[in-house]
Amino acid sequence: MAGQKTKSGKRRVTIMDVAKEAGVSIAAVSRILNNSYEGFSAREETKQRVYAAVKKLNYVASRAAVRLATGKTQAIAFCYPGHGIGDTAIDTSQISTVFGQFDHMLQVHGVARAANSARYDLVLMMRGGERTLEQLLTQAQETVDGIIYVQPEADKKIMKKVVSAEIPVAIVGPAPVEGDNFCSVRVDEFTAGRMAMGHLIVAGSRRVIVAVPEALVHETAIQDRLEGVKIAVKTFSDPALGFDVVQLPYDMDVAKSKLISHIGKWGKPDGVLTLGGVLPFAVMQALESEGLLVPDDVKVVGFDENPMYQLHSPPITGIRYPIEEMCRKAAEILLERIKSGKTPEPVLMTPKMIARKSSEASFLF
Repeated sequence: MAGQKTKSGKRRVTIMDVAKEAGVSIAAVSRILNNSYEGFSAREETKQRVYAAVKKLNYVASRAAVRLATGKTQAIAFCYPGHGIGDTAIDTSQISTVFGQFDHMLQVHGVARAANSARYDLVLMMRGGERTLEQLLTQAQETVDGIIYVQPEADKKIMKKVVSAEIPVAIVGPAPVEGDNFCSVRVDEFTAGRMAMGHLIVAGSRRVIVAVPEALVHETAIQDRLEGVKIAVKTFSDPALGFDVVQLPYDMDVAKSKLISHIGKWGKPDGVLTLGGVLPFAVMQALESEGLLVPDDVKVVGFDENPMYQLHSPPITGIRYPIEEMCRKAAEILLERIKSGKTPEPVLMTPKMIARKSSEASFLF
């Protein structure tokens, strides 16, 4: 019997119905819809008849049928380090925690968009607690067709484990990953650093403090941003232009106190560039306590721009990272790798400068 009935009593369209409508065999329909042409060929006119029949009948292939026909699970996994995951609820009083969770939301949404468009299931896998990375990768190899792995730091030990996976992997991280089974998406951190410092210089800043997250100072992304800062300063070749780097913790009170102490030793700046998401807020408080007005006395630019930057008074200029688009692109090239067997080239994306009041230069307006 060509059609089956669903629980609602409606007749379910089957692949047999599509084959009859298109005037081809069931095997041909299966091959065309699953893009499986090994040892099989079909004229373009035949393909178009099948596609037209699918559209006319509103046919949706069952996941079980696709898996039997292709050997694929029709699912990809999104895996990211779940730092601090356990039985304890998220502490929303910590602003850095809130920002981190916001980033995770954007990451998931980006991957989900690509998976949904390709009619793939999305499985969330978080590393944390007693669950090792090796266990997670073993599970992924048995249950999904590929993995999107978010690795914020170029940790060689972790990367070695990830690239040892026996299924396609797309890595979102600070460094390109090469290999037949791997593809990667990353941000041009060097250009971001040069862009941010260049913005401050053009706005009139000549004595700049560069605030670096203490916990991330040795990470590849931070070092690349600093290199961009140095090149921006060198490019302008202004003898009056200089900068000093200070490491600040994410703890707001401690960061504020440490910056005030640094200003007392180094002198008052006319610009501050923060290379971590939550640091601008501590910087603003420190500057205010020193009687320095933003942007009249000091211009401020932050990285990892988020909605809180807009709500601050004055609104903070920030470097906005395409977090959602990076993860969407990673999922797309992973799906391309699964479908074609060919490894896409690494993708390099550029963040965007969002100029606001905190870096406004009066002489420019």
